[in-house]
Amino acid sequence: MTRDTSVAALDLDTQVQLLSRIQFLTRFSSNLIQITGREGAGKTWLAQRYLEQWAQGSNQTLLLCHRAQSDSQHRSIILKQLVAQPVFNDQDPLQESVDRMLGSGPANLLLVIDDAHLLSATLIAELWALVQQAQNIPGWQINVLLFSQSGRLDKYLSQVSHGQGAAPLELEIVDFSEQEVQTFVEVIFATDRLDAHGRRALRDKAAASSPVPGALMQLEQTEQTNMASSRSRTLSPMTLLAVLLVVAAAGLAFVFFPADDSAPVAAQTESQEPADEARQALTLSTGQVEVELSESLPEPISGETALSRDVTDTINDDSHHLPQEISLEGLTVGRSDDNQRVVLPSDVVDAMISEQELGGSGAMAVADQSAIEEAVSEAIQPADTAEQTGREIASVAVEPASDSEPVSAAPAEQAEEESTNLGAALKGVDKRHYALQLAALKSLSAANKFIAEYQIANIATIYETRRNGEPWFIVISGDYPNIVAARRAETQLPERLQVVQPWVKSYAQIHREIERVK
Repeated sequence: MTRDTSVAALDLDTQVQLLSRIQFLTRFSSNLIQITGREGAGKTWLAQRYLEQWAQGSNQTLLLCHRAQSDSQHRSIILKQLVAQPVFNDQDPLQESVDRMLGSGPANLLLVIDDAHLLSATLIAELWALVQQAQNIPGWQINVLLFSQSGRLDKYLSQVSHGQGAAPLELEIVDFSEQEVQTFVEVIFATDRLDAHGRRALRDKAAASSPVPGALMQLEQTEQTNMASSRSRTLSPMTLLAVLLVVAAAGLAFVFFPADDSAPVAAQTESQEPADEARQALTLSTGQVEVELSESLPEPISGETALSRDVTDTINDDSHHLPQEISLEGLTVGRSDDNQRVVLPSDVVDAMISEQELGGSGAMAVADQSAIEEAVSEAIQPADTAEQTGREIASVAVEPASDSEPVSAAPAEQAEEESTNLGAALKGVDKRHYALQLAALKSLSAANKFIAEYQIANIATIYETRRNGEPWFIVISGDYPNIVAARRAETQLPERLQVVQPWVKSYAQIHREIERVK
């Protein structure tokens, strides 16, 4: 689902109340209504939303004003949407053209004009005259909705209605409440699959921006700009290709033009050339080679012998100057040769965040996670095998002390069983669902007192958990299929519960907290 679809499917209380008031004012009479709001308040979205779902049964006309349009163009756009084959003169006033086109028959017209502050004073006067004419003709109902910026049309409307005993109506688009801002952001960015840190950063940005749809939608462009800047820091394909060509050229030069072996081969060739020339000259003159000459000539030196001599002459053993080798044994505990790592599931991270918000350190949320135990057991399996013998010896040494343990634990076990049953019915709820947490108290009597004080016995449930070894009793309400439904239900709670600031909690986390009692 795209963001535009998410916005279209989102119904907030302030917007629903405004659209219902407009529908009530336009249902039985003719009116000119001015809907005002500051820039980014969502005027265009409200205008289109009203036409789509709140104005059935009327002949609709929509005009989106621009600065370059003239009065003739505005009249033409409005009149062409009234009838199938309109015949009119765009220089005539609107009330005259509508009177000729509709005749004496009934009419139910709705004219919606967005950015109406760009209209001229002449056209505003014609629209007011059209509404006044419809009030005097039986069977006619014409309503004009002017969506404009605050204070831009007050002067013109007061002039056209002066001394007539009637005045245009005005409705104001109010800003979002804090809860509506959070709901709007969560629904719009639900498809981004942000982690806990990303969601928290997004909520902080939304709280710092203006509480209007336009400013909140700008958060999307900010995220896209950050992504584009990170992509611009990466190397371009042409740069990577140039680097690869340079590396390939260096490799070819190393293969075809070796530098290390050329010196020995050249030395060997130069040493053999004088001997070959002397032998050749003596053979041509006498036909044989003298022994003295052969003995006086230097023996040819092979390339391997020359290279070994050079290496022997140039390399000195200075290993005694090097420091001792560093031993890594004993520097850490539980070192594993395979260097495996443990990946924490997302549920564990959410549990740690929830516990820290209640004042805990997050250690209890990690301690009771079976997923962590399985991952850690796989990572340290070789170490467990090596230590198995030591554990068996320790177990043999401790075994005789088991006979001295007391057997009077029946009351404690019975009390633990009763506390465990508290909230046991919640285990049957789907772990993918969500609830609203209303309070977290340190005693069952305090939890029951809280429910009685706020009169929520019919919707509240208590379950017990453990944090830092101490019992806690959590009061929750509801079973919602997704987080959006839970957020919406949170806004519909009574005002006396809004004071305690309830928050959404997953049943997967609730199940884990109930298991801690065991």
